[in-house]
Amino acid sequence: MSIEKTVNVARAVQVQIRAAEEAIDTALGEAAHLMETYITSRRALELSPARSTEVNENTLKAMQALNEAQGYMAEAHRGLTRIRKHIGVPAAMMPLDDSPKDGDKPKDDTSVSRLAAPLATT
Repeated sequence: MSIEKTVNVARAVQVQIRAAEEAIDTALGEAAHLMETYITSRRALELSPARSTEVNENTLKAMQALNEAQGYMAEAHRGLTRIRKHIGVPAAMMPLDDSPKDGDKPKDDTSVSRLAAPLATT
């Protein structure tokens, strides 16, 4: 197989892994928004917090599962990076190669803070 074809296939996989990662992030954000909306709605209707326990617990369980899925997707990303290296596609040929590195650990929330900072000034 030519290097050009190999790179094109690797790029297609890269696009798909990023789409899957983004979908999980979006689902996690939507679940958090659901929780916020539900609590606000419950308060507006003057319902007891006891009525929302089941909804809150299930939403939190879904969020925990999505968080776990993020970890598995990061591991899949690492695996794809190892395969890319094995088949000889250099990182320089991959646009924005931001794959998680072996040994990377989740960092604190500073990345979120940096993203939210511009929003706070508007």
